[in-house]
Amino acid sequence: MGVYQNIKDKFIMKNAWEDWTEYRSKLTEIILERNPKTVMIVGAGRCNDIDLERLLKSAERVICMDVDDEAMKAAVIGLPADIQYKVKYREVSLTGIGESDLDSFCDAMLMMARAKGRDLNLDYFRTQMISCMNVLKEKLIGSEEDLKRYMPEESVDVVVCAGVHSQLFSTLSFFIRSLIASLYDIIPNVGSLEADAGSVIREMNNRVIPMIDSALCRKADKAVIFGNEDNPDSPVEGAAQCIRNIRDNMKPVERHLYWEFNRAEGISYDMLIQICDMGMQHEEKA
Repeated sequence: MGVYQNIKDKFIMKNAWEDWTEYRSKLTEIILERNPKTVMIVGAGRCNDIDLERLLKSAERVICMDVDDEAMKAAVIGLPADIQYKVKYREVSLTGIGESDLDSFCDAMLMMARAKGRDLNLDYFRTQMISCMNVLKEKLIGSEEDLKRYMPEESVDVVVCAGVHSQLFSTLSFFIRSLIASLYDIIPNVGSLEADAGSVIREMNNRVIPMIDSALCRKADKAVIFGNEDNPDSPVEGAAQCIRNIRDNMKPVERHLYWEFNRAEGISYDMLIQICDMGMQHEEKA
């Protein structure tokens, strides 16, 4: 098992279905308030935050999109057999960076660090880290047209994208921070490189998030529902950019939901739900 797979495994919330009960119920209710017959769930994963079975009692079709194909399969298999046919899933990277790209990045950085061993120094590590991150940057989507190739051709009533923007580069960030932490006894002041890596990741988010948001809005006939961790005093990377972008360019109705993310560790989030009524957007433009 590679290092990237190990990181992915750390992101699996084993008690998510139980811990997220209240949040899942309320988020699902917000979707159902739109009376959708077709729904696209972006960053669907295992669908622990949306009650697929409840949704499919009224919806005719649900399209799940995620970079993790296995997670979506697990979500569908968990449904009653007589409604599984209503769900389609597509393996898609919203950023253009796939899991194989991240796997290669992790392997390259580890090989570099191990090859240098005790001779590794701050300047060399920074140069190699930025170089490897620049390789990833070259794979980022360049326009909405890039995303169209991966998305379904047809539009849907409602698009849901909740808890996704903060995760666009979360495994990348986690790996870099973990690798840096392992080098404290070799490189003095290695912790300073976290800011360098964070700056690149912020640049990547700033580049792709407006394109992602716009592309998702073009897919919805009724509404797009964005959900992001809202913490103005300490903005969450990725989530903060989406919140600001939607406020600046759409006319969202905003609601807050409490998300008990990890009960055992006492981790919770104030989720800002931004509901963009597409009919209202079209009227504004007219």
